[in-house]
Amino acid sequence: MIEEGVSLELANFRKEKITELAYDLAFKIPAALEDSIPANVAISFQLAAIDQGLQLDFRAELEQIQRVVVNGEETFIQFEKGHLVLPENALQVGENVVSIDFIAGDLSLNRKQAFLYTLLVPDRASTLFPCFDQPNLKANFTLALEIPAEWEALGNGPILETTLAGERKTIQFKETAPISTYLFAFTAGDFREANKKMKGRTMRMLYRESDSLKVQQNLEKVFALHQEAISWMEQYTSIPLPFEKFDFALIPDFQYGGMEHVGAIFYRESSLLLDEYATENQQIGRASLIAHETAHMWFGDLVTMDWFSDVWLKEVFANFMAAKIVNPGFPELNHELNFMLRHQPAAYGEDRSGGSHPIQQPLENLREAGTLYGRIIYQKAPVVMRQLEEQLGEDGLRNGLRTYLHSFAYGNATWDDLINILDGRTDQDLKSWSEVWVKSAGMPVFNVQTKEAEGQQIIFVEQEGSKGKYWSESTTLALFYQDSVSLLPISLAAKAQDTLVSLSAKPLAILPHASALAYGYFPLTEQSQDYLLHHVSKLEDPLLRGAAWICLYEDVLQHRLPVEAFYQALLEGIAQEEEALNRNYLLDLTEVVFWQFFDANQREQYGPALEETLRQAYTSALEPSAQLVYFRTYYNIALSAQAVSQLQQVWESQQVTASLPLSETEAIDLMAELAIRLPDDAVEMAKTQIARTKNQDRIDRLQFIQPAWSPQKEERDSFFASLTLLKNRATEPWVVDAVGYLNHPLRAELAIEYLQPSLALLEEIQATGDIFFPRQFITATLAGHQSTEAAEIVRKFLADRPAYPPRLRNKILMAADLLFRSQK
Repeated sequence: MIEEGVSLELANFRKEKITELAYDLAFKIPAALEDSIPANVAISFQLAAIDQGLQLDFRAELEQIQRVVVNGEETFIQFEKGHLVLPENALQVGENVVSIDFIAGDLSLNRKQAFLYTLLVPDRASTLFPCFDQPNLKANFTLALEIPAEWEALGNGPILETTLAGERKTIQFKETAPISTYLFAFTAGDFREANKKMKGRTMRMLYRESDSLKVQQNLEKVFALHQEAISWMEQYTSIPLPFEKFDFALIPDFQYGGMEHVGAIFYRESSLLLDEYATENQQIGRASLIAHETAHMWFGDLVTMDWFSDVWLKEVFANFMAAKIVNPGFPELNHELNFMLRHQPAAYGEDRSGGSHPIQQPLENLREAGTLYGRIIYQKAPVVMRQLEEQLGEDGLRNGLRTYLHSFAYGNATWDDLINILDGRTDQDLKSWSEVWVKSAGMPVFNVQTKEAEGQQIIFVEQEGSKGKYWSESTTLALFYQDSVSLLPISLAAKAQDTLVSLSAKPLAILPHASALAYGYFPLTEQSQDYLLHHVSKLEDPLLRGAAWICLYEDVLQHRLPVEAFYQALLEGIAQEEEALNRNYLLDLTEVVFWQFFDANQREQYGPALEETLRQAYTSALEPSAQLVYFRTYYNIALSAQAVSQLQQVWESQQVTASLPLSETEAIDLMAELAIRLPDDAVEMAKTQIARTKNQDRIDRLQFIQPAWSPQKEERDSFFASLTLLKNRATEPWVVDAVGYLNHPLRAELAIEYLQPSLALLEEIQATGDIFFPRQFITATLAGHQSTEAAEIVRKFLADRPAYPPRLRNKILMAADLLFRSQK
């Protein structure tokens, strides 16, 4: 049966029949953006049996297929629903070679004026070239690129030779080890190049940043972080880097932070080339990103999931390993606090919503694979891995993972394959544990209280189960007394009620989330709420402060704590918090409260004190990186004429403080916020900023988003209407930023009319955009809204469409969670 996409049934059929698969690809890439790209692919494979035609995937137009030769004979091909059907009578048992001349598809070939790059995850290789586009048909890839002579290029394999011919050159890349189609990649264009030899391995980096000083300030650190991550992974896994080369390209406004292509990692350029006064969070973020993508060379590339229902498996281990890799490079960092703040808050944002789903999700067709990605995979799953490591011990988990990698090297595996390996290394019932934590939706709710029994205080836990299932986990309780804090490690059982321990005295408060392993909603008692609201900023342990803020915020979202009381504690916390990780979290919470939960009257009431607190904080902070984080929140929430005037002076002078210059990127973001607040000056400010900006890629972005904060509603309406055309959504990060400005809280009333058409556009965005784009697009759309009317538009849209795609419905419910919870 021929159907759109790659069904599980088709994938299983082909997996049984096809072995020894290889692709030999050649692309002739013109300099002109509007010219098509002629290409050829020779596909060789062994066929075990022939009982029907064989479907080859190519999501393109019929006219893009120019010539098909099967086993030496030009062949008429049936082309239907994105598949070329190789006729049964043209195939043979044993070796087959299929050669196809075609015009490369543009959907996943991100073409700019001066460069292009592929991005084929999860099922987009077939939008570029004909292939068997499923992760468990790994293949050896050979590539030749004909490009303008002045361009540079990067592919999965090492460069074998470069041949010049006038104004063109052809680069031949060496054949790769077996990899999945979604990992095939190349980029070519007007790039600069840097090389570094470390521990006998030469790494090559392509980049476009024009600020040579900025590049030099980052270069050594970028290479060093990669080498440190490689060395750590080699030691942990006992497997040397499993691929022949390790290069990377920095791409302006790349859709993701990074993508783990074998031998050719692609990064968003701004994530690695940081400004001189980058915040500690940005530095940790860069190290974590590099560690994450490097870890994928083992988890995801060497051993790949058998089917995208287990895509979380490669992501969880990349994030899990990244947290371990980063630790030695930041000896002063509170690593447990960093882990907790990087994972639980983001995971809760999706897991508490009406769109929650299991970590492992069923998948019937690869065309829906992009909808599987999200924070439950990236942020919840690593916490679950920490829980698993707690059960097995560090050595037990590491040894199990080594067996897993050795057993399935250059092949494919499932989560159940790993559980079967690990289950034999512990007395715990890992399969039952996995059924709840990995294969069930939602997050546990633990009510931790004290009760008096026989003259003693008993800590008692009631768990709210889900469909008869209960979670087990390890965490720590913090018990607060008049002059001390007692930390009590506990194991919460998978049952409705549990008595934990007897106490000699009743504590003043209990904080049940006092561990980086804790996961779930832990409602605070009124007594604990009151104590923490008044003492959170005075707690000596930074991890306890971070955990307290998480619990208090979750109580706000559950309408168990007035937002005004929480805000007052936040204001005190901003002024007193010295730990950078907590400070950044508090500032994020402050912006959410200010824009999502305060109405206009409350902003007018509370805004001046917040502005003054932030102004004093950024002007008095000693470190430029600390000044910057306070300053960013200041310009994001500034409303008073005095604050806006001061910000305009900063923008004009290009100097935040005496020790903190305004970077080019920061100046653009500040100018956009000012343009919304000063509509009469918006056009001239934009002209001035464009003239000041030296980097062409940043100029291009600025010009794209400018209509989104235009003072003229007609121009904003026209820009929004233009987003219905695929070509205008080509650079997805620009679109997300622009949609955020269109729906800025200060323009929410005027932007309400964009909500329904934005929701209606989401299915097309999911079909044509990259994996994170639908969620990012709808989040940027809804984040500026808090009105009852906006909430009702979302609810009505979903209610009117009972057959709406379930995973896309989940994305909307996740994005709308704060909008729904902010209703008075």
